Amino acid sequence: MRLFVAVDPGERLRATLATALDTWRRRWDLNWVRPENLHVTLRFLGEQPERVLPALDGALRRAAGSRAGFAMSSGGLGVFPGWRRPRVLFLQLAGDGELEALATSVNEAIDARLGEEPPLRQAFRAHPTLARIKRPLGATDLDDLRNLVPPAPHPVAIREIRLIESRLTGRGPVYVERRVFPLAGAGPA
Repeated sequence: MRLFVAVDPGERLRATLATALDTWRRRWDLNWVRPENLHVTLRFLGEQPERVLPALDGALRRAAGSRAGFAMSSGGLGVFPGWRRPRVLFLQLAGDGELEALATSVNEAIDARLGEEPPLRQAFRAHPTLARIKRPLGATDLDDLRNLVPPAPHPVAIREIRLIESRLTGRGPVYVERRVFPLAGAGPA
């Protein structure tokens, strides 16, 4: 099964982004993320056998229990790897480094539990992906995309981490929540 660990941006932000995505979808032919699939990936695990679930359960329970719930705010739009040839359009999230610390805790707990040597990782950037850019954009489209105004900032409450299975289909991925781990002191979400 194909797995990743993520946090949910919440229904308020998801609803706001759904409205914006509907408008933007009419302007640009990109691979837009369905609103129900919006998330912030903390760790992509790729293909994993079912037998790793107990170890992941312990690792994620430990990581979640080491961090209290916190709040972030949605911000501007960005692209990976850069504006010269963008491949991914995303929404920036701003906070005081709590999500970065949570991602570090998740990665350390998983590496320790699975007995893996920590790989060289790029710096974590908190973001939900909005679209994947299939082919190079013309200068006008690129300028228009660069000047796109994001929705008004929204608070985002982070209260849990989720282990998600990604099932690839011809119409895009279907995400199945395998486990939810409340952060320390966050209570049920």
